[in-house]
Amino acid sequence: MKFSKDNFGWIFACAILLILLALSIYLGLSGWYFENDRNFTTDMQLGKTVQIGVEQNSANAVSFNLDGSFLAGERLPQIVSVKNTDDQTDLFLRAKIFIYSGGNQTLPMNMAETVNWVYNQNDGYFYFNSTLPPQNTVALCSHVFIDENTTLYTDTKYIVTIVVESLSTTQPIQSIWGTTPQNI
Repeated sequence: MKFSKDNFGWIFACAILLILLALSIYLGLSGWYFENDRNFTTDMQLGKTVQIGVEQNSANAVSFNLDGSFLAGERLPQIVSVKNTDDQTDLFLRAKIFIYSGGNQTLPMNMAETVNWVYNQNDGYFYFNSTLPPQNTVALCSHVFIDENTTLYTDTKYIVTIVVESLSTTQPIQSIWGTTPQNI
């Protein structure tokens, strides 16, 4: 192939594409994306009131950032409520809170649940002790706590996630969740 002004554009375009391909392969294999996913920024902020809506037989989650400047055992204000968005069905509810620290690792976290919730140490979930009627809301917690054995690094942002699951009253709650709020 002869280098001339006529085919210089094609050679330049092919060289740029080859460089971009090599760069994308390198970044994909090196895990650059997954190493930096801990700095993900959420729309929610610690301390803001949050309402989680759930329908029958589903789950919903909310997340917010937490920087590593907090100490283990520290009490952080976070008001969370759960709303049954279904129009006709009463729901059984359970909720779980954890810190995502990257690399598919989670750290334990706890919450100051309201009087309507019961903590199950066997699975780490908080169970609503009754059923939630359609279009009603119940308070889940007023504060969250970093576990006493958790170490956070000040230069890292973490993601706190609260997951709420629901089952309609027609579902076999014992066989699906392994327990019922009445058995805890």
